[in-house]
Amino acid sequence: MLQIVADDLGLDPAVNEGIFFAFKNGLIDKTSLMANGLAFDHAVAGLAETADLKLGIHLSLVEEKSLLDKEQIPTLVNGEGFFYKNHRLFFIRYILGLIKKDDIKKEAEAQIHKCLEAGIKPEFINSHQHLHLLPGVMDIIISLAKKYGIPYIRIVHEPLDGRGSLFRKAQLCFVRFLSGMAKKRIIRSGLRCNDFFIGFLNAGNLSKSDIDLALKINNDYPDKTIELGCHPGFETESLKIKYKHWGVYNWQKEIKMLQEFIHKNIKT
Repeated sequence: MLQIVADDLGLDPAVNEGIFFAFKNGLIDKTSLMANGLAFDHAVAGLAETADLKLGIHLSLVEEKSLLDKEQIPTLVNGEGFFYKNHRLFFIRYILGLIKKDDIKKEAEAQIHKCLEAGIKPEFINSHQHLHLLPGVMDIIISLAKKYGIPYIRIVHEPLDGRGSLFRKAQLCFVRFLSGMAKKRIIRSGLRCNDFFIGFLNAGNLSKSDIDLALKINNDYPDKTIELGCHPGFETESLKIKYKHWGVYNWQKEIKMLQEFIHKNIKT
């Protein structure tokens, strides 16, 4: 079964509007919400008109501002209370033991609480930059998922082929290794996860080859769960400037891709 999942709801009003447009036009099945996104309230208001949109939580431990005060999670944030922008820096600090797991747990739980208090009933959890897959972090996420009745956690198992840069492929090898370990933990805990994920190699720049691969895997493995991760949105100049350090992110192009290929191959 192929599920088309849009991440980053709550990031920016323009992204929110693009995700709502995609859902209303039958282009996506689910979306994950950032509790600490600048446009969280805007997203919650818009959800009133999209009652059938399935929702999950997009945990964020980098980039945005934390929900908790810096005194509560001192190892996660800088002096201004913002998470570190670079996820690679997060990884290095985590491996060196400079980030306390208890700080991660407190912030992650605060993000879940905020969604619940807004009336959101999350069906799944994933995270910004897939940091929930790290050993130790995954144990925290499994514990919180069980505590709050969230049955499904994303893993990243994307085939290696001609898509993506050499550096991105190297990252994928590492993430696939983490996902293999995580999947065993998730299943042992009584929770569920996907079998395949397409959208890591070309994150933010969804291509026809990504969609074709997702369709092929869906046809080859009809009994498996395949996620096509995407980042649809409408674009503004301020959005592009704020996140220019992400590289080539084509929110609006992803909507067009979904319209041209997903709608034609699946929805009709």
